[in-house]
Amino acid sequence: MKQRLLYLDAIKGLAILLVIMGHIYIFSRGTETPLYSYFMSFISAVHMPLFFIIAGIFSQRPVTSLPQLGKYLKDKTIRLLVPALLFQAMLSLWVGGAVNMSAKELLAAHYWFTPTLFVYFLIFLVQRWVTDLGVKLIRRREDKWLETSLHVVFTIGFFYFVSHTLPQLYPPLGQRPLSTGFIRMACLYPYVVIGFLIGRLELLPRLRSHIAGLVSFALLVLSLGILRYYSYDTPYLSYGLWHNDRLMALSFFAFLVYTFGLMTEGSSRLGKAFVFLGNWSLPIYLVHYFFIPILPPLDTLLPALEPSARLPLELLLYFAGALVTLLPTLAVIYCLKFNPYLDFLLFGEKDRLKKG
Repeated sequence: MKQRLLYLDAIKGLAILLVIMGHIYIFSRGTETPLYSYFMSFISAVHMPLFFIIAGIFSQRPVTSLPQLGKYLKDKTIRLLVPALLFQAMLSLWVGGAVNMSAKELLAAHYWFTPTLFVYFLIFLVQRWVTDLGVKLIRRREDKWLETSLHVVFTIGFFYFVSHTLPQLYPPLGQRPLSTGFIRMACLYPYVVIGFLIGRLELLPRLRSHIAGLVSFALLVLSLGILRYYSYDTPYLSYGLWHNDRLMALSFFAFLVYTFGLMTEGSSRLGKAFVFLGNWSLPIYLVHYFFIPILPPLDTLLPALEPSARLPLELLLYFAGALVTLLPTLAVIYCLKFNPYLDFLLFGEKDRLKKG
């Protein structure tokens, strides 16, 4: 994509705010997302899919040679793996007094997102090679709709293979922490493919139309209504291909494309603020864990309130907690970014190091 799409940066900005809110405890530790916390159920359903969809959108460039593959792997390692390992070491030392780099911590705790995204990129590379080969064998020329169909078939097959077949073939995969990684992979990997197809089929301009805004808003309201009136206990990021949470995440993304597309066209300060947060979303993700407040648990209070009274209280606490977290996080990032070597090691920003 030749022109920077500011509204995608703004969506990442909102997504990182939702991530911070999702990490603020107003319930007892160890409590799964309570059925009476609709806002937290919403956050759990949509915040990470937004990042994976956008990652897929920006995965349009093909990797067709060994030099390209080497450059691709080097870039993703610097950008995703190295910062996650360094911050995991620092956070475990900060929290527990010792460096903890166990598989449980790397696969199922705090910094699971960036290593997981790295793995998804590798899987998608293979999927794209297989799909492109299939198109050539069938048509011997470029056919976007055939390519799309093959990607859909591949992704559905991959979902059921990871979620059902693998644990049966090799039962240890069904045990934690490995099971957590495979469950999340089945849930989240389809979003990478969906994002790629949105970019491949050039659907972003269509999503910015008024009709698309209307339809996505209607679907979002429908999914929220299902969540509100037909509550269910869905473990974090483990819903299936045809779950209401997926409809909620996709309709929310589409509506954000429409809304932020309009907001970032002008001189909206709010739009610029979200774009700024989106540009710094990865550093914010890596640093914010050091400043998350733990508020007094409200397990008894919230269930006793009427639904109309719960949401305002939750929003107040989550937004206040996000502000308390975000201010020192941004200050630390700002200071670290003065040093190009720290910017490179901790945040994967290699461009400034090359210039130096």
